[in-house]
Amino acid sequence: MVQAVHVRDGRIVELGNQRLADELIGGGIEAISVPDRGVALPALIDAHVHLSHYAVGSDRGVDCRVPICTGISDVIDRLRERASITPPGEWVIGYGNLFLDQKLAERRYPTRQELDRASSEHPIVLHGGGHVSLLNTKALELIDVKRFMGPGQGLWGAPIVELDEHGEPTGYVAEIDAHLSIPEPSVAQIAESVTGRFRSEMLSRGVVTVGEMLEKEDQLQALERVAADDGYGGRIAMYVMSPSFRSLEQSFEWIGGYAGRDDLLWAQGVKLFADGGYSARNAASLQEYAPEQVGRTHYRGILNKSRAELMRAFELSDEHGVQLAIHTNGTRAQAEVLQALIAFGKKLDVRIEHLGNVLEDPSFLDQWKRAGVTPVMQPGFLGNFIGDYVPMLFPGHGMQGRMPMRTILDAAISPVICSDIGLGADVGSTNPWHTIAAAVNRKSFWGLHVEPHEAISVEEAVLAHTATAAASIGRGHDLGTLEPGKIADIAVLETDPFSVDTAKLPEVRAERVFRGGEVVFEQGRS
Repeated sequence: MVQAVHVRDGRIVELGNQRLADELIGGGIEAISVPDRGVALPALIDAHVHLSHYAVGSDRGVDCRVPICTGISDVIDRLRERASITPPGEWVIGYGNLFLDQKLAERRYPTRQELDRASSEHPIVLHGGGHVSLLNTKALELIDVKRFMGPGQGLWGAPIVELDEHGEPTGYVAEIDAHLSIPEPSVAQIAESVTGRFRSEMLSRGVVTVGEMLEKEDQLQALERVAADDGYGGRIAMYVMSPSFRSLEQSFEWIGGYAGRDDLLWAQGVKLFADGGYSARNAASLQEYAPEQVGRTHYRGILNKSRAELMRAFELSDEHGVQLAIHTNGTRAQAEVLQALIAFGKKLDVRIEHLGNVLEDPSFLDQWKRAGVTPVMQPGFLGNFIGDYVPMLFPGHGMQGRMPMRTILDAAISPVICSDIGLGADVGSTNPWHTIAAAVNRKSFWGLHVEPHEAISVEEAVLAHTATAAASIGRGHDLGTLEPGKIADIAVLETDPFSVDTAKLPEVRAERVFRGGEVVFEQGRS
């Protein structure tokens, strides 16, 4: 049993028992003790986040998530209250959970007319997760949404503009948030939001390193400012989102020329979207959506990338030696990407984001192995939407194979687990112990057990949030485990997560956190 960790010049020198500790203390080495019921672990790594998106949106928006709001009237009241203290003509921004339409008591989104009741003098947007937004009449007047009604790609999937019986926009739009003409915060404001939210919600739980999805230039400037701030305490691996940040070719070229800031901020890979989100009914599925959910028959979602486009991305990844991360929510998008990789025929460093949301047939795992991909999974999605709403979208098929982590591990595949936090995250989703608890306890949003035979242990979940996560961001050689020679990123926890009631895992907090052997967080100190 390891009872002592010797750190020098930011790296772990030696591991040992109490005898080593006594020798070091006797030699004048400063000793930092672990709480009586606590434990020291490698600092956790959240390998897929939209931290800037979450932090800025949370700081300037009105929280309309369930259970803070339980019905549409609650949402309208909160937006009206914000409008009353906002100068006329300025935007009022609200945000709800993913699948807000199913979590509100009315089981639908607020209409444009209902949002008008909150204010007709302010443009109002209510974000219903990372893919869907609702606009009032004033907002629609400012945005020519009909220009997104043709074929093409939005921010994270194919754009959707819903029309009423008269051919006029209802206010429901999807995948075009970046084009809504909402005034952008300053670089300084983005940096302040990111630093504050990271320290209070992630560092305090033991996370030091994140894989941040990079959407735009001012976000990059803000992250550079954050990384230069000694009070931040984290590390950032950036994934360039194409096409929102750069075109595909430009993205790979940019990564090759980006200097970064040592090991605190670096460009790790390129992020592509093979499909969109389930909440927008854009996830490309092998199965047909329920007709009443999409207003048509024989609909299976939308693929964003052709086989030729995927092959071009693989060629660029191979040519530049740069990691590729591909968003694949639906089973058809996953199958298309895996088959394209196998056909490409070369070993590449590829992460498949959301691989395993649903596994329709365990034999598909052979394709995962042949393609040599890293599955990047989000157990929190079981509560966010997979547990309750995948069965709604796919009756008869959606009750099996949801986030089958036990099956995946038993097939000798090592997944990464992470939060994918963004503005559609449920309350508490920035907490890594929320993610770990989801993998262990497997509860849906409404408290149902979701295929409990697919549960994994706390130990397995922690490994997927540390060592495996480190490898997925290109840092397996120096982060993710407590070993001699590795960087001393260490989380000292107040309680031992391996011995607490698993229902209390989300309550686990860090007593002290080290980055490179230096204290970057201490409970009770700002």
